[in-house]
Amino acid sequence: MHREGHIVEEITDYSNMSDSFDRVLRGSKRKRSRQGRYLLAHRDEVIRELTERISSGTFTVKDYRERVIREGGKERRIQILTMKDRIAVHAVMDVVDRHLKKRFIRTTSASIKGRGMHDLLAYIRRDMEEDPEGTRYCYKFDISKFYESVGQDFVMYCVRRVFKDGKLIAMLDNFTRLMPQGISIGLRSSQGLGNLLLSVYLDHYLKDRYGVRHFYRYCDDGVVLGETKAELWEIRDAVHGQMETIGLSVKPNERVFPVGEGIDFLGYVIRPDYVRLRKRIKQKFARKMHEVKSRRRRRELVASFYGMAKHADCHKLFNKLTGKDMRSFKELNVAYKPEDGKKRFPGTVVSIRELVNLPIVVKDFETGIKTEQGEDRCIVAIEVNGEARKFFTNSEEMKNILAQVREIPDGFPFETIIRTETFGKGRTKYVFS
Repeated sequence: MHREGHIVEEITDYSNMSDSFDRVLRGSKRKRSRQGRYLLAHRDEVIRELTERISSGTFTVKDYRERVIREGGKERRIQILTMKDRIAVHAVMDVVDRHLKKRFIRTTSASIKGRGMHDLLAYIRRDMEEDPEGTRYCYKFDISKFYESVGQDFVMYCVRRVFKDGKLIAMLDNFTRLMPQGISIGLRSSQGLGNLLLSVYLDHYLKDRYGVRHFYRYCDDGVVLGETKAELWEIRDAVHGQMETIGLSVKPNERVFPVGEGIDFLGYVIRPDYVRLRKRIKQKFARKMHEVKSRRRRRELVASFYGMAKHADCHKLFNKLTGKDMRSFKELNVAYKPEDGKKRFPGTVVSIRELVNLPIVVKDFETGIKTEQGEDRCIVAIEVNGEARKFFTNSEEMKNILAQVREIPDGFPFETIIRTETFGKGRTKYVFS
């Protein structure tokens, strides 16, 4: 793909800068802090200043404080910027990530909008179901100390392969070289640039050079599924070779094994016919439920656990640990009820002219809708070739017919074709036929 330019103009668009300001200042705790109160009081001035610095390419990150956190049994040292700098970094990376996303393979996740662990889990389950022979064995690996070991020059090489905007490249170079070695764990840019590095040197290499069909990556954890152990050992050597090329290494706990043993990945143990939660997650939830006495906090814990359990085959486990039955959203039989009492229909709006002579299924309708063309319009929910659509009409004839159909038991849905009829002095009306 060709290199992209004029990215700074997208970044400095007021809507992007304003949205970044709001995203960084979200939450009452940040708003009430000393930094937050100042930024809110000088909102327009801050946005204007950051816009000018980004436009001129002079924005840099220099000052930060460090904090040690424990995550997954490990101690991590993260870097925390001032809120003002975070606004600018967020504005830059929101646009950069949008451009990078189309470069990534579909089965890479983590810190990519619209792609999380459950999205990737769904792909693995689908592939194992549709191609049982091609997913008999698994190679699972994890890159050792990824963020701390990333080569900064390799990251910038990948950046220059994608972008040609000099000002943007200078800012991303500053973000990348904030730390003496590796890339910052706490900086908003690190996830996107880390994904770009592995996309160039690992994802596309395995897909393009080796034709790997079933490869899934979540940040620095990877899974490859294959038909035989021999082909996976070959892939294993390729992964090691690529990681050594950019100064990284694979942890020694890598394995090639039958998928029937269960793939411990994304917080789940994935097997061809069912999925279970990882043991550590179950134990952690059970301990917290035993320790916490607050009703509100217990409800929050149950909701969080449900968010994980609903993607696995864990109905009995959920009931055992929470005393509640896990029900699907459809079973709750609830729907959004707008204050105006009007129905909301799915699908995109199409012109009635586009529907002439096409077979459609009329699902429902709602009258008394106000549009730019006037009041008391009627919106009709339809299905065209299995896809939801809707159109507006002010035809009294159509409104009358739809009202009559509503009075007929099981009148909706019904099949029809919209035709045109000429009346008066060359005027056209649309009718059901």
